[in-house]
Amino acid sequence: MGLVISTNFAAAFAARQVEKNNDGLVQSLNRLSSGQRIVNPYDDAGGMAVQLKMRAAISRGGVAKNTIQNAISLLQTQDGVLQTATNVVSRIAELKAMSQDATKNSQDIQNYNEEYQVLREQLEQLQNEKFNGRSLFGDFSAATQLTDTTQDEVFQIWTTEQGSGSDATSTGPSVILTGVNLSNTAVGTGVALITTSIDAAYTGDVTSLTAGGLASSGLTMDGILSDLQNLANARAKNGALQSRLNYAYDQASISKSNMEAARSRIIDVDIAEESSNFASKNILMQASSSMLAQANNTSRTALQLLLQ
Repeated sequence: MGLVISTNFAAAFAARQVEKNNDGLVQSLNRLSSGQRIVNPYDDAGGMAVQLKMRAAISRGGVAKNTIQNAISLLQTQDGVLQTATNVVSRIAELKAMSQDATKNSQDIQNYNEEYQVLREQLEQLQNEKFNGRSLFGDFSAATQLTDTTQDEVFQIWTTEQGSGSDATSTGPSVILTGVNLSNTAVGTGVALITTSIDAAYTGDVTSLTAGGLASSGLTMDGILSDLQNLANARAKNGALQSRLNYAYDQASISKSNMEAARSRIIDVDIAEESSNFASKNILMQASSSMLAQANNTSRTALQLLLQ
């Protein structure tokens, strides 16, 4: 190319390289300062969209973990009530056994009956126990209602960030906390755990050795033992649900951690790699700036020829 003075092609090319290297240097600085590989959407439009969805899923995963923990707390509270009910019914069994002592007269039995009556009241109050305003026990008219999620005392716990979804094909995993009917004072359909010792028909004073209150023939030891078995079964089921939810919590934690790792691979910058890239861009920037200065001096050669 000839020596010209109207156009400095070398300077124009060097200026372009300075601009290009400066953009690369600024981009590298932005990544290092923010710690993110994708600073602007145009850096990786597809990656930006994916990581945004992942970030939302991670947030929902945290909520799912809290939901599972709350469900475990509810079950623990319910188990505490069942444990108390078991102790109360066990004491009623003792009172019944003592009332059957042939050496006891009606006044002795009435003394036992006084304790029995207040224990019955305690059992009835346990039926009304709540957790954060939600009833722990319900009055179900049929056994099928125990798993009916439309019932207030039946809880469906979503165990993943998928939640309930919008249709049957996208519904996430869940655990149903089966409804528990502690007593049958309201409906008396046989789905209650305590069916004999809490029944209202056995109230009142002892009128003889075989009638009324604790001495009623309807309050049998077999019935009380059946209540104890029902309570034991309920506690075993409660413990099984707690165990399942603990595993569900572990799975939710693992899924959330894996999702965070996947998002990190998309959005986070590799500091070691980007530091090397920054050093390269910095050197190129300095070199291109120096060459631009040299290119701007080429016109002086033409000027020297004209002045000779």
